[in-house]
Amino acid sequence: MRPESFRRALLAASAAAAILLATGIGLPGASRMTSPPPSQAPGTCGRLTVRGTDIACRDGTRFHWNGVTAFALLEQIAHGRRTDADAYLRWARATGFNLVRVLAMADVLFKLTPEEGRRFMPTLFSMAEERGLYVEIVALADTARYGMGPAALREQVAAVGELAAQHPNAVLQIANEHYHPTQSRELHDPGAFRELARLVPSTVLYTASAAAEDTAIEPQGTFITRHLSRSGNPARMIERVQLLGDLARATGKPVVNGEPIGAGERDEPGRRLADPGFFRDLAKRTSAAGLAGGTFHCEDGLYARVPGPVQQACARAWAEGASVSALSSPRRP
Repeated sequence: MRPESFRRALLAASAAAAILLATGIGLPGASRMTSPPPSQAPGTCGRLTVRGTDIACRDGTRFHWNGVTAFALLEQIAHGRRTDADAYLRWARATGFNLVRVLAMADVLFKLTPEEGRRFMPTLFSMAEERGLYVEIVALADTARYGMGPAALREQVAAVGELAAQHPNAVLQIANEHYHPTQSRELHDPGAFRELARLVPSTVLYTASAAAEDTAIEPQGTFITRHLSRSGNPARMIERVQLLGDLARATGKPVVNGEPIGAGERDEPGRRLADPGFFRDLAKRTSAAGLAGGTFHCEDGLYARVPGPVQQACARAWAEGASVSALSSPRRP
């Protein structure tokens, strides 16, 4: 067998084993993971909307946002690795997630031009829908590396927004961390999103960007996403989730705990934790704080590869913590 063929076969086998582990199928004495209710899949939940501080399905049922980082999914599809992308989608759904967060362009972690991303975006949305998943597509990332000025930024947001409008399982984030040095200076002003938001079709649920401060009011969107600070000890990080609950009440909008500290195969202070118990508690606190939900972040999710064993344990713990409130929440009138 050729080395590349062997690599792909090994990846496929690892993905299959990961899905069995996530669901508990074939494991003596294992309890089967509770997947999101069927109504949380795009086929039955439909295009997402906002109702007060909740994100809702088309019938008014509360949507329990339970996402996972999958930055490189579109890059994999664009560069001929659809099998790898599908393996990650299947793992995500089997583990209990109902949404994947994907970059529409990139230049730092991997290379994906805006043009490539737009060309293959419909394929991404369709593949995710087949697997029962929503996609939060991030239109602008690493824009400074591409030298994007105001006109190019507007073109990208308008194009991604139009593509998202054609797929009911698509949610839009205009920019990833607009304040980051990898982003064009035009994005560093939160006021820039007022113009960019006008380019998003009215049917598309969208958020502008995370903010440099946990409690910042701007930027917003039809819903708000924030990336909580990773400073301090784990207990302090969990306590900080309440700040996002306060933000939801202050703005009257849904708030998503978008990119908390991520899971890793080993601890990296201020960047990664390898404790499943922490992620279970973080997911529980995210629900208890009155948020619309959260997105599990992990090292392997950056590259959309089926995670290593410690990260998978953390992902299952997060899904268990998130399911506690999801299964008992009342239907909205």
